[in-house]
Amino acid sequence: MELTKRVGMNIRAIRKSQNLTIDELAEKCDFQSPYLSDVERGERNITLQTLNKILNALQVEPGHVLIPERKSNENEDNIREELLQILFNTLEDKDENDIRMLLNISNEIFWRLKNN
Repeated sequence: MELTKRVGMNIRAIRKSQNLTIDELAEKCDFQSPYLSDVERGERNITLQTLNKILNALQVEPGHVLIPERKSNENEDNIREELLQILFNTLEDKDENDIRMLLNISNEIFWRLKNN
C-alpha cells in the first residue's frame, strides 16, 4: 500500500474514533470537505504543512497516521498480521538485494539478542 493511501486510511480511522464527521474535521483544518475526503482516500499527495494541520486538528502525533496504535480490544493475531502487512508494504518496491540485506541484518540482530 502506498504511503498516501495508508496515511489517508489512518486519518479517517482516527477521525471516526473521535466521532468527527468529515465536515467537522474539514472545518477545524480550514479545508473543504471534498479535499479532505480525497486525502482520506489517498487521492491527494499532501504537503507536510497540510498533514500538520490535520494532526493538530485531531490532536495526535505524526506516528499515529503512519502506524496506528493498538486498540485494547484487538487480539494479538490481528496486531501481528497488521504489522506484517505494514512490513510487507514497506518492502514491496525494494529490489532483491535490499530485501536480502534487510533479512541478513534482522537475522544478525535477532541472533545477538538471543545470545546476550
